Amino acid sequence: MAANNRPAREPFGRVVLAEWPILVVLAGFAFGLTVILRDEVFQGAAVLGMSILVAAGLRLFLPTRMAGTLAVRRRGIDVGIYTLLGTALVVLGLLVQGIFSN
Repeated sequence: MAANNRPAREPFGRVVLAEWPILVVLAGFAFGLTVILRDEVFQGAAVLGMSILVAAGLRLFLPTRMAGTLAVRRRGIDVGIYTLLGTALVVLGLLVQGIFSN
């Protein structure tokens, strides 16, 4: 402990690296937004959905203390919500593309 009875702070880099699961998901999300900005809206929505499905997989297989910011509620609820949202975006992105491509 520090002299003023406060716990010592961890270095910023270590704190950021501890949140690697959400950083992976955000990188996929940023890539999906980049695809959308290139006028590929439906493919971008599918990439966004896949990044949310990656979040579901990480939340399912990582222990709660390693999941970091992905762990919002109980594991089953988190995985269910992430899977539902991710699947909906992938389906909308890939199936709706066929409807509007004519």
